[in-house]
This record gives sequence, structure tokens and C-alpha cells, in this order.
Amino acid sequence: MVGIAGESALAAIERIADSGLPAQQLLEGAAARIDRVVPADAHFLAATDPSTILAMGAGLVRDLPLELCQIHWDYEFMVPDFNKFVDIAQRSRLVADLHEATRGRPARSPRWRVIASHMGTHAEVRMVFAQGGAVWGIGQLYRFGSSPRFDEDEKSWLARVAPVLARGLRRAVLAQSGMCGAGKPEQPGVVLLDADGRVESMNRVAAELLEEISPGASFRGSAHPVPFEAFSAAARARADRPRFDRHGAENLRVRARDGTWLTMHATPLADSGQIAVIIERARTSDIAALIVEAYGLTARERDITWRLARGLGTARIAAELYLSQHTVRDHIKAIFEKVGVHSRGELVAQIFADHYAPPSHFHGPATPSTAS
Repeated sequence: MVGIAGESALAAIERIADSGLPAQQLLEGAAARIDRVVPADAHFLAATDPSTILAMGAGLVRDLPLELCQIHWDYEFMVPDFNKFVDIAQRSRLVADLHEATRGRPARSPRWRVIASHMGTHAEVRMVFAQGGAVWGIGQLYRFGSSPRFDEDEKSWLARVAPVLARGLRRAVLAQSGMCGAGKPEQPGVVLLDADGRVESMNRVAAELLEEISPGASFRGSAHPVPFEAFSAAARARADRPRFDRHGAENLRVRARDGTWLTMHATPLADSGQIAVIIERARTSDIAALIVEAYGLTARERDITWRLARGLGTARIAAELYLSQHTVRDHIKAIFEKVGVHSRGELVAQIFADHYAPPSHFHGPATPSTAS
């Protein structure tokens, strides 16, 4: 039974989520409290880009073999399966039990068969950390061997945790946004993948930029940073099996460990099966949409925000959106309240300038987590 311990742990997670911590510290603090209430033999948690539901930097992996990382993402994007993160995100309950999804026959899941053959998996629960339809993180918990399955109380408690973590991860995007890369490479990095997703070659800049995402990872071995593994698998799915790809993974915004932003782009090379992944420092325009999303603006408010950024007046915005000027003014007032500004100039500065200042206040975790 979850009981009093669950309420105490949930309250602690709420405090962490509302404290303005960087995403990495938030996930580490939340994972420790989750494990006290819903113990697992292994887990994976990650912050995600809400436009793609792909891991974008912060995250932790505990007691999962690094060699399974590429296999895991390949199955996520390239093989039909149960409880894919993109599917869970469309459901009212953001926690999914594989035993339930397969009606007690988890071996129907290709992902399960591979993982179980490596680790003797007994139970799997997946979570999506979503708020207002935007997915700010994902997670999965495993139990091995003779450990009991996750019970209904545990899953119900995790369903209460999911939106709290979404709120905290959304706040983390705003609290530590920055683009300063002084003294760091400005040229694009290029990584060439073969048809199986293995790294064939990369330039020096790519190695340096990947090191910024996950210091100490072995990029030429079997272990790469989670965002790179996830993005490259999604890019291969898009090129080879587009009917399985629903992530729109042409681009991914990635958070480096110092709080700066990078972007990844992928393109297949004609008739070779190879894919080139380009990694470079993000531009203001790359991150602006993420910042707007993080403020929790509605679709209509986002439409108006982009027009305000273009310098359009109330009458022009009303005409373009077929709204009354009074309605547009009400939306602008709501936008100002959500962003915490008092004028159009302050709004534009907040979204397109202030969030790209050098993140001198950013402090990463004392110990980098494992990134597979």
C-alpha cells in the first residue's frame, strides 16, 4: 500500500518541481522519492522536447545495460509495439502497464522479448510526464526475477506524480534557459551513421558537442548520449519506415549540461542507407517555440504571440485571425500574465532575448548521470 509514505513523497516531489531546479536535478530528486514508494530494479527517466517526445538532455538511467540503449530506441520507432510513449501521451491515464496492455501476455511485445532475454524482466511500467497536452518527460520502471508486479495503488500514485513532474520540467526550461557558447565551437558537427545506426565517422566538432551533452560517453563504442541514440533511431525510422514514425523527428532541440542549447538535424544520403546527423548551436528561432510552449500558452495565445513578435497591431491581428479586437486584447492580457510582462516590448524581449542570455546562474548536477 502506498499510504502515508506516498503522500509524503508526492509532497516532496511537488516542492522539488516548484523550486526552479534544472531538469537534471529535478529528475534525480524525484527518482529518489519515487523509488521509496514504488521500488524498481531498474529505471529510466528523461526530459523531452514536447514537439517530438524525444529525450533532449537531462535524464538518468539506473541498472540498465548500455548495450540495450540503441536496441531500445530502434524498437521504439521502427517496430510496431505496445505502450509506445507517443501512444501513452494520447491517453487520459499517463501510466501504462505492459501486462495490462497485452492482457497478461507481455511476450507479445517485441521490446519485452529483447529486454527480458537480457535481464529476466518481470514487469514494466511506462510513464509520460504531460501537462496541457505537452509532453515534458518520459520514464519507465522495471522489476526483475521474482519481484512482484506493479500493483494498482502504485500505478495510481505514479499517475498523480506524472503531471507534477511535467510542471517541474516545464519550469526548468524557463528557469535555466541560455544560449551562451563563448569559446566553444560554432561550426556544425557531422556524424555519419550506417544503415544499422552505428557511427561510421564524425568530425571533431561533433565529438566536442556530444561531449557537452554527456561528458565521458564513449561515442565510438556502444554507448552514446540518450538524445543522440533516440534522435538517430527516429531519423532512421523516418527515412526507412515512415508509417511507423509519428514523432516528426526532423529536428531535435538538445540541452547541454551547462544549460546551453544545441539542435540536431538529420538527412538520409541517397541510395546508401546512411544518415548524416548535423549537430550545431541553436539559434534564437530554434528555441523560441519551446519557450512559448513552456509558458503554457494556448494555441490561440501562441498565434497572437507570434504576430506580436512581428510587430502587428491589434486591428491587424484581429483581421488575420477573424477575431474581434476586444477578444484579441483579452488574449494579450492573458499572455502578459502568463509570461510575467507588462508590454509588448517586454514580451518580445522575454521570449526572444532574455532566455538566451549567458546562463551564469546554471549549476549542473554534482555527478553526471549515466547516459546511454
